[in-house]
Amino acid sequence: MNIDKESLPLYLQVKMTLKEEIENGKYPRGSLIPAEPQLEKIFHVSRITIRQAITELEAEGYVKKARGKGTTVTYSSRINESANAIRSFTTEILERKMKPGTSYVTLKKMKPSKSIQDMLELEAKEDVYQLIRIRTANDKPIVLFETYIPGHFELPMDPKAFEDSMYGQFEKANIGKPIVIKETFSSMLADVALSKALHISKGRPILKRIRLSLNDRNEPIEYTISYYDGQTYEYSIELHQR
Repeated sequence: MNIDKESLPLYLQVKMTLKEEIENGKYPRGSLIPAEPQLEKIFHVSRITIRQAITELEAEGYVKKARGKGTTVTYSSRINESANAIRSFTTEILERKMKPGTSYVTLKKMKPSKSIQDMLELEAKEDVYQLIRIRTANDKPIVLFETYIPGHFELPMDPKAFEDSMYGQFEKANIGKPIVIKETFSSMLADVALSKALHISKGRPILKRIRLSLNDRNEPIEYTISYYDGQTYEYSIELHQR
């Protein structure tokens, strides 16, 4: 492969080429890119140049170097959430070196349905906050969150306060972090409303997640129904036998 030695720095050209090949699927997630001696021959550059390019790719989350094992591709066009810890959407996206955002948010108080009332262990006449948000990664809609929060908590009624992490607002209001979560997953197809919200075609696969969170006082603090674009988001679980 020819490298233009009078253009961008050589390591940057190598990095950009490898990055494009990874994104296009030539080197899928979990595979090894060619070893450094092979890359030297492919690009006709020095070992130092190759190492600098790979170091930058690793810093951007595209590959992972392991002594004696080679360089493994870690990039995936899908966002993979691991079930080994409780994290907010904001934290998940930042850990992937992407920019979290919110393209839509509404907040109101309302009377809950009987099922939500039971899940949140509310009194018969107690209201809930209904918080609806569309969260984005690098400005691309990823998920629609439909959240219900017990109305006896003191939360700001300004929707802009929830454009960032909802759990951050919980901590400010002394509600506490989620300590225990109970989740149910199912699949469905996007209807017209979801296709418009997530900018996807009607009938596209949707990962539906229902979460009930409890704080350190064992109080229910949120009931959230999440609708993820199934082609850009995945969820992985690691189990160990006791």
